[in-house]
Amino acid sequence: MSLLWKSWLKKGDGTKVEWHDIKDDFVLRNAHVPECTVSGAVVDLKVDGDGLAFVDIVIRDRKIVAIVPAAAGGRRLEHPSESVAADDLLVLDLDGGMCWPTFCDVHTHIDKGHTCERSRNMSGSLAGADDSCAKDEGLWNKDDVYRRMDFSLQTAYAHGTSAIRTHIMSGPVQGPIAWPVFDELREAWKGRMELQGVSLSILAFFRDEVAAAELADQVKAHGGVLGAAVSCTDRGGTADDIWTTCGEEMPALLDVIFRLANERELDLDFHVDENGNECSKGLLHIAKAAIRSNYKGKLVCGHCCSLAAQPPDELQRIFAACRTAGVTVVSLPIVNQWLQNRDTRGLCTPKKRGVTMLKELDEAGVPTCLASDNTRDQFYGYGDLDMLEIFRESCRIAHLDRPIGQWPLAVTARPAQIMRLSEHHGRIAVGGKADLVAFRGRVYSELLSRPQHDRLVIRDGRPCSVDVPDYRVLDDHGTVNGKKTSGGSSVGGVKKRGRDDA
Repeated sequence: MSLLWKSWLKKGDGTKVEWHDIKDDFVLRNAHVPECTVSGAVVDLKVDGDGLAFVDIVIRDRKIVAIVPAAAGGRRLEHPSESVAADDLLVLDLDGGMCWPTFCDVHTHIDKGHTCERSRNMSGSLAGADDSCAKDEGLWNKDDVYRRMDFSLQTAYAHGTSAIRTHIMSGPVQGPIAWPVFDELREAWKGRMELQGVSLSILAFFRDEVAAAELADQVKAHGGVLGAAVSCTDRGGTADDIWTTCGEEMPALLDVIFRLANERELDLDFHVDENGNECSKGLLHIAKAAIRSNYKGKLVCGHCCSLAAQPPDELQRIFAACRTAGVTVVSLPIVNQWLQNRDTRGLCTPKKRGVTMLKELDEAGVPTCLASDNTRDQFYGYGDLDMLEIFRESCRIAHLDRPIGQWPLAVTARPAQIMRLSEHHGRIAVGGKADLVAFRGRVYSELLSRPQHDRLVIRDGRPCSVDVPDYRVLDDHGTVNGKKTSGGSSVGGVKKRGRDDA
């Protein structure tokens, strides 16, 4: 992937571009950009029916200094600001290809990524995932977790992601291993990847308020986000779910979580309603608890699949509570399609699979994001932390096209905002760093039809030269068929690193 863009990217005079040609100051000419991601253009940009604008992007000293209508036919850029004049700059002609800001992936689980072969979910169900994930716990150690998490970060970085929030298993065995590793990796990746961590515990855990306070203190010490799984099993919302629904205790347990968060000024990020049960109303209970507690932090609720089972009047009640509480909903369409309504015998085709009410939430004024969720673990046996894949499949699954319009914000600026990143993060912004992803595909029917493995990732005004790592570097951590294998520890650069050579 890393240098495949050389096969199509040309200079303004039609000659080939070499990696070392692109330095600090240049123009990306003839680019189609999602206009919703653009900030600071001083002239009106014409937008087509899919929300795309045809522009030139001027970059000086690694920052975007102008976004102007494309100079058709190679004319000199015309703009009131003399600093924008680009005759002295290297011109890279995208030939109509799309250019996006780098991606923000706000819901992942990189601590348990790449364990699907050594601890297999044989049924492919949510219950099977919980069981096989618990069994994998015994294989965790610091080196194992570090290498798998770093592998995931390398992969996401190569695909063009600049920020990741990962949920972290925070029980008595995995938590003491994963959180220190998270700290090390956050430092190692500083300047390349914004990395955030969320504690992951079941709602029932908060019955022990002493242990809950200790966890909240640890999360605060690690600069993390407090989280919990609420009404988040196949039986969520029913009396059978004693771990994440907890019957009539749910409001009181949620009050404990919000009190802990308020006292420590922690943001909150919940797993909620990961099922298709009408009786699963964790999202409504969370919103009500936020309102009761006068919570002012950032509040995220992931999955929310049971919204699809609610009658219209109940939907409006839930939407109103979410607006008042300031909830942002994160949808994980690919993983929920894989897990839900699965016949554990493997005999029947699924009829009902989960995706939340994305269009209705958006229309109701509740911010929505899209994210990867699990990758090659017990909850999803595939995935590569490629946010273009997430966007592509979400458009197909949830019919986010016709037109696509504002939906690129769901994988760029919206998650950046909920993660409290800089104002320019996730945007093509005048004054912001040149963190961009350029694609060969010119329109959505091209962009979303092929994987775009020949994309050009630009970070801080420089082209990235890294590629996705080879899975074989993980072989000596027992990730192939549950067997220990040897070798691979130095292949692909899986090691602690500072800034890369870009």
